[in-house]
Amino acid sequence: MPLDMQTISAVNVAVTAVLGIVLIFTWTREKECAFVGWWGLALLAMSAGVVMTAAASATGLLIIGMAAIILSDAIKWKAAREFADAHASPFWLCAGPAAFLLLAQTGYLESFDDRLGALCIILSLYNFAAAFELSRADGERLVSRWPAVTLLVVTGLGYLSWLPLNFAMPIHESRWVFTSVWFPAVILVTLLLRIALAFIVLAMAKERQEYEQRVQALTDPLTGLPNRRALFEAADALGQQRQVSADPVSVLIFDLDHFKNTNDRYGHSFGDRVLKLFAATASEKLNGSSIVARLGGEEFAAILPGADPLEAMGAAEAVRHAFAKSGAFVDGLAVGATVSVGAASGQETDSDLNALFRRADAALYVAKRAGRNRVELLGPEDGNPLAEVEAIVRSTWHRPASPLTLPATPRRRA
Repeated sequence: MPLDMQTISAVNVAVTAVLGIVLIFTWTREKECAFVGWWGLALLAMSAGVVMTAAASATGLLIIGMAAIILSDAIKWKAAREFADAHASPFWLCAGPAAFLLLAQTGYLESFDDRLGALCIILSLYNFAAAFELSRADGERLVSRWPAVTLLVVTGLGYLSWLPLNFAMPIHESRWVFTSVWFPAVILVTLLLRIALAFIVLAMAKERQEYEQRVQALTDPLTGLPNRRALFEAADALGQQRQVSADPVSVLIFDLDHFKNTNDRYGHSFGDRVLKLFAATASEKLNGSSIVARLGGEEFAAILPGADPLEAMGAAEAVRHAFAKSGAFVDGLAVGATVSVGAASGQETDSDLNALFRRADAALYVAKRAGRNRVELLGPEDGNPLAEVEAIVRSTWHRPASPLTLPATPRRRA
């Protein structure tokens, strides 16, 4: 049964326009993903271009309609750039339509077949470029992104597949489109791809929104570091990986010394500046595999996968020394900010990261009682550090006038 080109053209225009309106309406309601709005505008431009080419009684209007179709896919490329958080140069946005108009007006594209061939090549290039832009935005690990990339590549290849058909069964004149054997079929296939892409665009926008909400829930808003929840989720994931690995792991807990005095003396805004300075220092000095997070207040922590006790002490010392240097003067004020660090390390595959956190917390307590601005490491050979700390606290509470004696256990110290 032959396909009715008039009906397919009408459906093509109507469905494309409706999809464009739906996407733009969705964007105007949520205002969070310009990617959706630009894609909707691209579909409206496509619909307008198809109307002009289908209704063209003059060559000039036909050329303008084809240029509008090219512009629609150029806008899709811009939408993909928006999704990848990249700037879309107006030059490349207009290069395709302008090149087509220039070639048509200068006589290089005399027949309808020549114009159709140039149209297919330029459209395929924009679709491949849009697929490339979406493939680069891989930091978010969105599930719906790769189907979109695949469909854009398939669409680009589909336009290129028109070229041999156009050569084998040329149309010659635009009015012969309605009697073409192959043109209605490829229009229908292209429309189905366009519909699928529109739904995937909506899915990508929703998935990104959910991803950003999750990131916000796991991020400390002041420093930009992971928060306590994110840190312990990472610790749980790392603990599961270590069930089959003998690699060591270390935990560091940082506490800024006399931070309350800094807040009282210089104000909370200045205190926030000091917190951000420490976050930047710790992130810079710890290697890329480390997980640095803010536990709350002036307390931070880090998980160092693969770090043995010596490496953990070295990393902690690097952070302590760098912060003592950068925190000596903040915004021209002699603050003298320092940090105390508690460290713990485990080698066995069944090492409990929660136990390492408790041990590092106990080591931090020892570091602060020993004078602050220092690193203390408590290893398994130190017995039960929590019991020792609790004994210190009870002793201090019941006999406040008595001198405090630290536990007589061997420990390494900066």
